[in-house]
Amino acid sequence: MPRPLSFVLLLILPWQINGNSQEVDTGSFLGKQTTAELEQQGFNPLFQDEDLSQWELQPWHVGHWKANNSVLSYDGLAKHGRVNRADLWTKKSFKDFSIYAEWRLPSEPKMKPHPLVLYNGDFLMQEENPKVRYTRERLDAGDSGLYFRGSVKCQANIWSQVLGSGEINGYRTDRSMPPEVRRGCIPIKNADRPFGQWNAFLVTIRGNTMSVTLNGESVIPGVALPDLPAEGPIALQHHGDPVEFGQIWIKELN
Repeated sequence: MPRPLSFVLLLILPWQINGNSQEVDTGSFLGKQTTAELEQQGFNPLFQDEDLSQWELQPWHVGHWKANNSVLSYDGLAKHGRVNRADLWTKKSFKDFSIYAEWRLPSEPKMKPHPLVLYNGDFLMQEENPKVRYTRERLDAGDSGLYFRGSVKCQANIWSQVLGSGEINGYRTDRSMPPEVRRGCIPIKNADRPFGQWNAFLVTIRGNTMSVTLNGESVIPGVALPDLPAEGPIALQHHGDPVEFGQIWIKELN
């Protein structure tokens, strides 16, 4: 018999039933900060207007990562490999910081099988075939994220999963990590706005502890990440899907 779904993190949201709205909300929403508010708090822009001078724009990025009207858009189609990575990395490395980033998934959502995740971070596997994951159909508009400290393991996910964005996937799926670390990398709530609308991350990393606020709600209150590099650049992730970023500001912490 299948395992009881009480062990599975499941959350039914309105946009699971009707996720066809592609309205782009460029106005105010919970968690969104203005330029003046960010400046008052000591943040400095990493991306604002159409300025990509702080990012390592590679030849294979051209035509795929584009800045226009204060939006940095990526079509998901740049060449990607171990050497020529399609992720867009900052030129500068950062130690402790808080980063504010606006983002949205612009694609029309489509039904797609999604794996189910247990409270301990494992995927729910089929009992009759333990190497195959259980899945359920769910609307999906794509996948992206932000990498920190030069590590693709330390990531604030942007995605369509029921867990919600902000999940630290590289640590959550690492079965060598302690149980409390893996559980701490799962968002405590799904705070994503409906597909096509803008969202705002506020991510803080101090030492090896990372916390994530999404749209004004704490989704990762704070989790210590073993073996996290002390310093490294930040990246906007390639996952083969379109994604758009608005303002990206950073404040370095003493």
